Amino acid sequence: MRVVVLGGHDRLKARVEQMARKYNISLKFINQETQQNIDNALACADWVIVFTSLSGHNMVKLAKRYAKERCIFCNSHGVCALERCILKILKEKD
Repeated sequence: MRVVVLGGHDRLKARVEQMARKYNISLKFINQETQQNIDNALACADWVIVFTSLSGHNMVKLAKRYAKERCIFCNSHGVCALERCILKILKEKD
């Protein structure tokens, strides 16, 4: 399963990669500074998690355009919030 995480701080990237290995999923972390190829990443994603407080308006619009039914908007941010979203996705998958 391929999940794209939009928004977040650079320091989260290492924890995001650990979480991907833990739950055996492919996670791509995109923040304001790493926006290249965002269209391709969103088009290929099974799910998109958007940290609304840490994402720009353009990123949110792109997420809605490419993955409207597969978007999870998260008002809080951080590792625990991300893990809750991933567990929600895995629960819906089963």
